Amino acid sequence: MKDGFVVTAGRVVAPHGDLVPGHVVVRGDTIAEVGPGAPRGAEWHFPDGVLVPGFVDLQVNGAAGVDFLDCTPEQFSSAQRYLASTGTTSFLATLVTAPVESVRRAARVLGCAAAGAQPVGLHLEGPALSPNRRGAHDPRWLRLPTDAQLAALLRDLRGWVRVVTLAPELPGGLDLVRWLVGCGVVASLGHTDATYEEARRAFEAGATMVTHLFNAMRGLHHREPGVVGAALEEGRWVCGLVADGIHVHPAAFRLAFRLLGPDRIALVTDAVAAAGAPPGRYRLGGTEVTVRPGDAPRLPDGTLAGSVLRMDQAVANVASWGVGLPEAVRMASTTPARALGLRDRGELRAGLRADLCVLVEGRAVWTAVAGKVVWRG
Repeated sequence: MKDGFVVTAGRVVAPHGDLVPGHVVVRGDTIAEVGPGAPRGAEWHFPDGVLVPGFVDLQVNGAAGVDFLDCTPEQFSSAQRYLASTGTTSFLATLVTAPVESVRRAARVLGCAAAGAQPVGLHLEGPALSPNRRGAHDPRWLRLPTDAQLAALLRDLRGWVRVVTLAPELPGGLDLVRWLVGCGVVASLGHTDATYEEARRAFEAGATMVTHLFNAMRGLHHREPGVVGAALEEGRWVCGLVADGIHVHPAAFRLAFRLLGPDRIALVTDAVAAAGAPPGRYRLGGTEVTVRPGDAPRLPDGTLAGSVLRMDQAVANVASWGVGLPEAVRMASTTPARALGLRDRGELRAGLRADLCVLVEGRAVWTAVAGKVVWRG
């Protein structure tokens, strides 16, 4: 096929039920057909594979030794290639709290897309975060939502910023939520000490997401449920969740899943430069973090500082925790795409963008972005 290809797999995870076996026809950058069977003459055959939509990661701080806050276009390209090798086809380049000019410089680099997983915008994680729940964020660069430099930064990056994580209980927090929503930016609650009532007011003001549920926020308490309680109760918010088994215990994940379902959980990696690289010392913004074998990145005091999680591993993890594979894939593809308003991807359906991934024993072995094969394991 001159302007496309056919890929077959032993199992195809389609919106209305798995096809065993199944195939997808790609023409140009679009899915032309999804159907049962494995027709002869297909360019790609994976009889032992599972064909799924490409993953959409809402929180990636870096990968392959590259920290997105301080990298060159060439380094960014290597991170894109690594992310494609994990089945990720779209992602938000995430910038932690840092000096405003550092964020501006990084944004210019991150707009340079190369072959591999494609950035669909920026996720600014801060700087309007709670000092009490800052986690690995450098306290020197935290700012109030009313800060003039923050307002100028958001105006300058308008159209490129897709998600802003903030603490709504800070002075001016609700006004910032309303302003972001008015600009078409997703306001996400995170690194926050908000009470249940403060979280509810933020949702009423237009916030629609929670950044890494359970982490860097008040724990669920029977007398003060906090953001966790509000998020588990509210029927509209999408909750990012780091499913590495370290940030969130499998039992806590199962509890959240029973309350939220696959349409309200977005699996995220919160990956840092150490992802896809050997254990050792790395940078997260201006902070040094250490990764030991089998653990997540940490500050010297033991504070978690992102993860080294692969998105294909996140899917495999939740599937092993008792969630069906179609639901796990939905949380890694469809739900995060919808949270960003990306209606052209996230499912294997005719007419959508041909972002595809093949998994073999839970590992990505083949990835296509917009109809172009960018990774073969």
